Amino acid sequence: MDSNGITLFSNTNVSAAIGSRRKGGIFPYFRSVLILNDYGIYALVGATTAKISDALDGVFEEIDFSYPVTGGLVIVNNIICAAFNAYYDDGSGVRPVQFVFFDKKWFVTSQGSLTRVVSVPVGGTINLYGTSGTDLVQLYANATANISTTFSTALWPLTDMIRDKQALKFGIEATITQGGILNVTVDQENRSSAAYTLTNEVAWVNNVNQEISWLNLPNAVVTWTFSEGYSLYKSDAEQYGKYLGLTVTSNSPAFTINTFELEYELRARF
Repeated sequence: MDSNGITLFSNTNVSAAIGSRRKGGIFPYFRSVLILNDYGIYALVGATTAKISDALDGVFEEIDFSYPVTGGLVIVNNIICAAFNAYYDDGSGVRPVQFVFFDKKWFVTSQGSLTRVVSVPVGGTINLYGTSGTDLVQLYANATANISTTFSTALWPLTDMIRDKQALKFGIEATITQGGILNVTVDQENRSSAAYTLTNEVAWVNNVNQEISWLNLPNAVVTWTFSEGYSLYKSDAEQYGKYLGLTVTSNSPAFTINTFELEYELRARF
C-alpha cells in the first residue's frame, strides 16, 4: 500500500519451468504445494520448486498416466503424510497404488481398486477417502487389522565394496504391541537366503511335537506372547556377497521396526 492508501499488486511468476496437467495431483502440504507431473513430484515453496521424488525415479516410468492421478493428506500413526493414488504397471498388469510421503521418506501401499482419493477434515483430523466408482471408504483407518507388509533395506557396501562379506548374525529392534511374526531374508546382489522367522508368540506343543491351539469362551484362538513392546529379535545368518541387506515380510498388525542390525566378517577382495 502506498502513501495515498492505494493497494499495489505485483505479478510474480512461480517457477515457469515446472507445471502439471494432473490437476488431481496438486494440493497443499504444510507450507508448500505438492505438484505431481509426468516426470516427478515437486514441492512449491514460495516461488521455488524442489523435487522430492528422487527415490521414485525408477518407478515413475511405469506409471500409466492414461488413468487419473489424485492425492491428498492423511494422518498415519499421528504423522501428517501426503498420499498420491496412481496406476502402476508392476509387470503383471496395471493396478492402483499409493505413494505416501513424510519427512523426506516414501513408502508404497495398495488399498484396493481405487480410482480416486481425496482428503477431508473430520472432527479436527485429516482423513483420506477413496472410491472405486460405486463406494466410499476411509483409508489407513484400521490399526489392528492384519495387513501384508514388506520392508527392504538397501544393499549395504559395509565399509569396503570390493570385498566379500560373510553374514554371521542379524537383529531387528521392533515394537510389537500384540502377537506378531516377522519373516526375514538376508539378501545379496543376486539372491536371498531362506526365510528366518522372528516372533514374540509362544507355540504350545504336545509330546509328539504337534502344536496345540488355545480357545476362549467365544471359541476364538488365543495368542500367547512372551513379550510385548520394544524388543531385539535376532538370529544366526547364512549369506555372503559384496553387498548385504535385509528384507522383512509380515502379515501382523500394529508393529514398528526401529533398527536393522547385521554382524559380518570381511573376506577376500575381488
